[in-house]
Amino acid sequence: MKREEFLQVVSKESIEDFLRFTQTPKNTLEPFDLNELLQELPRKQKEVLWEKLTHLLKETLVEKPVETWQMTGDDENNDCMDVDIVPEMKQTVAVIQGVTAVVTASIPVVDETVNYKVLLECAFILNGILPALPESEKNLQGAIQHMCEMWWEKGLEGKEQLGKTVFIMLLRKSLNKAATGADVVRLWNLHQTLLYFDYDSEDSNEVKDLLLECFMSVRHIKKEEGRRFLSFLFSWNVNFIKMIHGTVKNQLQFFPRSLMEYISEVYFRAWKKVSGEALKILEHNCIQDFMHHGIHLPRSSSVHSKVREMLSYFHKQSKVRQGVEEMLYRLYQPILWRALRV
Repeated sequence: MKREEFLQVVSKESIEDFLRFTQTPKNTLEPFDLNELLQELPRKQKEVLWEKLTHLLKETLVEKPVETWQMTGDDENNDCMDVDIVPEMKQTVAVIQGVTAVVTASIPVVDETVNYKVLLECAFILNGILPALPESEKNLQGAIQHMCEMWWEKGLEGKEQLGKTVFIMLLRKSLNKAATGADVVRLWNLHQTLLYFDYDSEDSNEVKDLLLECFMSVRHIKKEEGRRFLSFLFSWNVNFIKMIHGTVKNQLQFFPRSLMEYISEVYFRAWKKVSGEALKILEHNCIQDFMHHGIHLPRSSSVHSKVREMLSYFHKQSKVRQGVEEMLYRLYQPILWRALRV
């Protein structure tokens, strides 16, 4: 049976056969379905498979570390991630691609009855090599990213580490010129991973910069999932709210008026969701700040009409959303009182 045969070929000594199973053409007369195999495997055989798979991956990477995959040359070329992979490494890549495929197919069948510690180890190893892969290996990058996303969505042990790695990569990708709306959707699907980043750690500085760039991205602002994502960012850390607001204010002069309703929606959604200190900061440092500028900015200002448009959005919401009118009255009151006293 193919099941027993496959279990036997997951080893360094049977690489060609392993690749034959994991790279079976779709038009073959006897298709080999990894997903079907994993569903049919008894618990003990799953654990044996995962142990052999992890051993194969370790052996492969010890023999051919990722750092040696790129063409040798001068230092400048070695630092470039766009170089081609060394030809003899093609089989190594194929093996790792096969391992990734088996891990990915295993995720749906993991439950509380099975010990998947060794599968987790295998996933961690794949996650660890992901940032070091040459740009030329986009297929392998995509496969490992997909594995990490599935692991996160399944909520398995170790999801935080796997989720954080792919979150950063998707965040970068969503800001590329070639990014699509689908990239923004994938980013939104992983938005909860942000809560596992330590805001005060230096390691999070790049993440902060990338997140602030999202507030300058028309792609993120126009996409429904993008606006959900931007609103969610107000809940990460109270200090980040001030950074967000500063970024938006600096960007207002460059935003077309057609985007202002979307920007207003982001603030309004954030106001509805945050609480405690975050709500206080959002109201007094952001919304009330817009109110102040809406009243005191000269009409000749390039952002006057945009600020007024944002405030108008909140005014309209006060007619249909409970609590908005009270908030507007409370925040406008000190501004209007000071204005009347002048």
